[in-house]
Formats: sequence, structure tokens, C-alpha cells
Amino acid sequence: MSMRRTPCASALVAGLSGLACLVCFVPAARADTFGGFSGVDRPYLVNQDRVCTPIAVANSTAVGPPRCAKAAADTIAHLSIKPPIVQSGATAAFAVQVAGRTITVSRKTGGTVVTWDAPDPVVKIVELYASQYDDRVAVAYNVRRAGKEITDVVAFDLGQNQTAVKDPTVPVKDPTVPVKDPTVAVTDPTADPTKVPPGDPGTPAPSADPKLVKAVADARAAPKARAPSAWKAVLAVDRAHPEALFRSAAAELAAKHPGEALASLLALASSGRADAIEWLIEARFDPAFASLRADPKFRAAVGLDRKPATTYERFLGFGGQWEQTATSCDRPEVRFTATRDRTFKLHVKTACEGSIYNTSFKGTWRIAGERVILQLPNKGKQLTAADEAACGFEGAGDEDAMRCSLGRDLDFVVLPTRR
Repeated sequence: MSMRRTPCASALVAGLSGLACLVCFVPAARADTFGGFSGVDRPYLVNQDRVCTPIAVANSTAVGPPRCAKAAADTIAHLSIKPPIVQSGATAAFAVQVAGRTITVSRKTGGTVVTWDAPDPVVKIVELYASQYDDRVAVAYNVRRAGKEITDVVAFDLGQNQTAVKDPTVPVKDPTVPVKDPTVAVTDPTADPTKVPPGDPGTPAPSADPKLVKAVADARAAPKARAPSAWKAVLAVDRAHPEALFRSAAAELAAKHPGEALASLLALASSGRADAIEWLIEARFDPAFASLRADPKFRAAVGLDRKPATTYERFLGFGGQWEQTATSCDRPEVRFTATRDRTFKLHVKTACEGSIYNTSFKGTWRIAGERVILQLPNKGKQLTAADEAACGFEGAGDEDAMRCSLGRDLDFVVLPTRR
């Protein structure tokens, strides 16, 4: 019986080393690692230098490979890559399964998020990751290629409102229906809260009801064990009190009553109060509601997937943290944080030719129409118009950027941080 000679066998006859033969047999194969999601845009990082665009999801299906390209260090720095959230254990929002080449990602609460066919049969799933806002997921998986088991990475863009419409009990907003006047209270308890964008809140005026004022003060001062009953006492006086609904929802969830917690948040979304949006946005990111963050009903109630409807939502809707990445000797690194109590902190870092300068500011903010006014008081002096700076919004892809001019050659454009 004759044996057919391979190219490597011929090489050995010619006197080449066995190592050369091994190289002939095993083509180069890469093993990818997931680097994280961009905090200011949609892409994600693979290894240390490849930037990829996640595959768009339509009707819970994704098709084709992700688009990837090598990127320079400054390009990657501008993307502000954030560590992903590994989906494992009791806190996981997503789960993944594989059958042959088909990868299926679903929500722990039920419902398929995406199915996708890999180019090669999948040996096993290595890890599942999610972004901070559950709007992107990534899967690291093993395939056998060229006789070796290697790791590939794929990510999916769930898209605006993708998660909110998966639950058939949540109505889908019709873009052809005119938006209702946000100053009109919603009285229908079955109304979809996502259809009524709340107005921009101002500083709520003190209630004229002494009984309510006392009940709120007592609830805020109550020890942790008594706080739930104290906030229920507030709701007994004013059943639409935004803070009381928020606190009651958190207490119900801590007591393992997710249905009651969602009911309180839905009541908050339908309250029609000017400051309701403040507490809805607070609920989006409060750790107390982390276990509900993947629930479509929760996301619809707090507006996590809808586009901002007011200046307040544009400003604080992603948590109030904004950033500008630095370019050496050109533009500074800016970290801007605003909070619901109308205060902000601003940190500016410049670096050029080995010299580094750090400057910090703090002050208060207010909304004026479509602008945010920053107030930077001088200690011991009365606040005047000269101590104010205006920030306006402009488009940056599919989201808002905020441009601020503080004078003294300090102008910057920041993007919302998605941690």
C-alpha cells in the first residue's frame, strides 16, 4: 500500500526540519478576548486594538458577522471603553444557550433577545457580557478551527426601544400619535407612562398641607426598619407623592415583592407631578432596582429605553455623568457630574509636553428652556449673571452631546457616560 505524500512530507525529504512541517500543518489562529463596551458610542473592543461594531438586532434576530478594524490608541481612548458586566449568578439579566452554530441570548425574566448563527459550529460558550444599560450584549465562544479550539467574540446592538417592546403587555409608542401636553395630569391608571413625557421639573414648592409636610419629614428621618411604614403614611395623605412612591417601590423590592414595586413605579410614571421624572430617573440607576433593570415593564415605567423628551431628561437621563476625552496639547479631559439636588462637579485635566494641570469647579445648575445654566459662585460674593455659563445640546450620532462655554478659553463638548 503506497502512502500519499503531503507537502510537508516532501519538505522533510528535502531536509527541512520537523518544526517547519509543523508550521505547514497548523495555520495561524487567533484567540480573541473581550475588552468592553464604549461608554460614549456603540462599538466594543476586542483584544487591545480592534474596534468592532455590534450586529444590529431586528425582531430578535441578528445576521452576518460584526465589522471590525484595527484602531490607533487615541481612537480607542476617545471611545472610553468601560468594563462589561459579566452575566452570571443571581444578578445576571441575560442567559445564553448554543445548539450547533446557533447562539441564543434570552432574558432571565423570559423572552428571547437575539438568535445568531456563527460561521463555525460552536464548541462551548465562554462568557456572556452586558453593557451598563443592557442595550448591548456580547458573547465569547469557542470554535474548533485548524485543529485548535480558539475563542471568538461577537456583540449585538439591541437598539433603541428593543428591550421595551418585547413584552406584549407593554404598549408600543406610535410615533404618529401627537404627544400629550406634559402639564396635564394622567388620570387613567391603565395609561402607558411611556406615552406621556413628563415636563421639566423645577424646584417643587413646599406643600401647604402641614400634615403632609410632617409626614414627609418623619419618613425621611425614620430609621431603616420603620422607613417603609413611614412612607406608606405619606401615601395615605398624598397617594401620588413622587418621593414616597419611589421609596415605597424600593422597600417592596427589598422585601422580595417585585410586583408591588412595579405597581408603585407605574403609579409614579402616571402621577403627572412635575418632579416625578426626577424619581423615575433616580430609579433607572439606583442599586436598589438592579434586579429589575432587565424587566421590560420596569424599563417602560422608568423610561429607560425611550429617547429624552425634555431638557431635564437630556441632561440627567443617563445618570448625569458626562465626559470629554483628551487630546494631547489640543483639548482637555473633562469629567462633569450633575445630580438631582441641582449641584454639579467639573474636573478639567490638561496635558501637554509632560506638563499636567488639574482644575476643579463646583456649583449649582438650573434649566432655562432648552439650555442648562451652570452657576459658579465666588466664595463670599453674591451670585451674578457674570458667574453663570450656558450649556446647550447638539446631535452626536444617535445621542446628545452637551456643549458648554465657561469663558477663559474653557469650552468643551461632553458625551453622556455609559458606565
